[in-house]
Amino acid sequence: MKILFFIGSLLSGGKERRLIELLTWLKQQKRYELFVVIAFDHIDYPAFHTLEINLVVLNKKQNFKDPRVFVQLYKLCKSFKPDIIHTWGSMQAFYLAPIAKILKIPLVNSQITSARPKRKKFNFSGFINNFNFLFSDKILSNSIAGLESFGFSDNDNKCKVIYNGFNPERIQNLPTKSECRKKFGIETTYAVVMVGSFSENKDYQRFIDVCRHVSDKRNDISFIAAGDGKNLDPIKKQAGMLGLTPMKFTGRITNVEELVKACDIGVLFSPNGEGISNAIMEYMALGKPVIANDAGGTKEIVVDNESGYLITNESDQEVADMIVDLIKNSDKRLQFEKKGASIIHEKFSLDRMGREFEEIYTELLK
Repeated sequence: MKILFFIGSLLSGGKERRLIELLTWLKQQKRYELFVVIAFDHIDYPAFHTLEINLVVLNKKQNFKDPRVFVQLYKLCKSFKPDIIHTWGSMQAFYLAPIAKILKIPLVNSQITSARPKRKKFNFSGFINNFNFLFSDKILSNSIAGLESFGFSDNDNKCKVIYNGFNPERIQNLPTKSECRKKFGIETTYAVVMVGSFSENKDYQRFIDVCRHVSDKRNDISFIAAGDGKNLDPIKKQAGMLGLTPMKFTGRITNVEELVKACDIGVLFSPNGEGISNAIMEYMALGKPVIANDAGGTKEIVVDNESGYLITNESDQEVADMIVDLIKNSDKRLQFEKKGASIIHEKFSLDRMGREFEEIYTELLK
C-alpha cells in the first residue's frame, strides 16, 4: 500500500509527534511504501531520518498560499500514485482535497487535534474547514472532545477517534533520574514540569503564580518550563522581576523524556482545552502524577484523583496546595504514578493506534 502524508513541518509539536509515531509503526510492518511531503524544511525529530522515508520539501521560498503549490502537489501525486492521501493540517487538506478527487484517491483528514469549545464558523478558517470536511473521505480526531468541538460525533460514519499512541522505546535506556536532573541543572529535592508552547493556549502565567505560592511554603521544589514561543520572553521577564529563583526555562528541547524523568509532577495549564496532549502522555508514561485543566480531551486520558487532578475553578493557592500535598504524600504519588502508566499501556499504546489507522486505510480501499 502506498501512502502519501502531507504536514506543514516536523517541528516539535503534538500532531508532528503523532505522525512520527505512526510512520514508525507503519515502517515496522514492512508492507507500506511511504512518502512524506512537508511545506517547510524544519525537522526536530532525529528519529525521522532513521526511518529512511521518501521526503519532499516544497519550495520554501514560495508563499504556501501560492497556487503553484497546488500544481507541485498535483505532479507529486501523479508521480507517486498513492493509494491513500493522508493530510495533517487544514491548509494541507485544502490543497490536496481537490487533487484527491480529480485522481480518485481516498483522502484521510487528520486536521482535528485540538478541542477548543468556541469556533467561528463564518470566517476564512471556517470556510476552509467546511471545504476540507466536505471533500474528505475520513475525518479523524485524537479525542472525542475534538470531534465535538467541530460539530461532529464519534457515531458519524465519516468520523473516527484514534487516540495517540506512545512508543515505549522512547523511554527505554534513558539516563538515571539523578543524571537527568544534573543535565538540566535541577538542584532542589523535587521538581514540577510544564511542557508546552508559549502561546495563548497555554497558561504559563498560572504556572508562575502557582510557583510563587509554593515557594512561600517550601524552598525545595523547582518549577521547570519547557517550550518556546512568542510569549516566552515576557514570561521569563516577569519571573525575573518576581525573583522566582525556583523557576527555570529550558527553551525548545528534543530530549523532553529526560526532562520529565528528572521531575516529580507534570502540569499542563490550558484552560481552552487540548485534544490528547502528548505532554500529558509523556508525564503518565514516565510515572508522573498530572495536574491539568478539566477541558477538552484531557478528561479522556487523566482520571481525576486516580492518575492526577483535573482542575476547574480552583484558585492558584489551591493548585499549589495540591502540589505540596503530592510532594508530602509519597504513597498517593506512587498510586497516581502506577495508574497513569497503566492507562498509557492499556489505552494509548502505539500498536493500538497503528492498527486503528491501518483499519481506516484498508476500509477506504475496499
